[in-house]
Amino acid sequence: MIKLRIATGLGLLLLMAAMACGPVGMNQPRANGGGVTLASLAGKFETRGSGSYTVCLNASFSAPVDCASAPHQEMPFNLTSVAHVTRDAGGNSCAVTTLTNEPVYGTISPAFRARINNTRTNVSTTTSFDPATGSGSSSFSQYRGGRCIGAVFDSTGAVLTGTGTQSFMVSDSGSRMDTIVTSFSVVTNPVGVPGMLKETMPMIKATSRRSRTLP
Repeated sequence: MIKLRIATGLGLLLLMAAMACGPVGMNQPRANGGGVTLASLAGKFETRGSGSYTVCLNASFSAPVDCASAPHQEMPFNLTSVAHVTRDAGGNSCAVTTLTNEPVYGTISPAFRARINNTRTNVSTTTSFDPATGSGSSSFSQYRGGRCIGAVFDSTGAVLTGTGTQSFMVSDSGSRMDTIVTSFSVVTNPVGVPGMLKETMPMIKATSRRSRTLP
């Protein structure tokens, strides 16, 4: 079903904001110079983010295609996400993200006017971190299925839907992280094809706050 294919390809968010926060191209909260380490960022975070993207479909709206294909139809969406993230002392994280994809009305076929909700599991590894500025970067993979056991990903039954990178900025003594997705690519899978998304980076911005609830 085309809606399911689209929702999978978009699973992008990746609101993997469990990493930290994103500097490049975003308003940066003041970071705490020094004192914040990857180990001190371990724990649970709640993340909220938003963004936009466009999905490319074939002429009959029956399947996603590479946006370089001609002719094709383009369907713009706005995206919001909520994620529950767990980080470990090494800068690795696993997050369960709920995404709401809403068509931009007036620009697409009447058949695609409903919201599309889907859940993705995002797994991330910190690739760089500067304690002096609180800034860093990470790479992530997004899956349909699988589950998080703390910061560890159980890939049983999971299907890889995309990969990407993000940058982040830490503030509030490590209690807040602002993240931006700097790249995202859909991989070949049963419901998605590479190149099916058209976006302007950063496509997603998110804010994570340390959870105040007990484990």
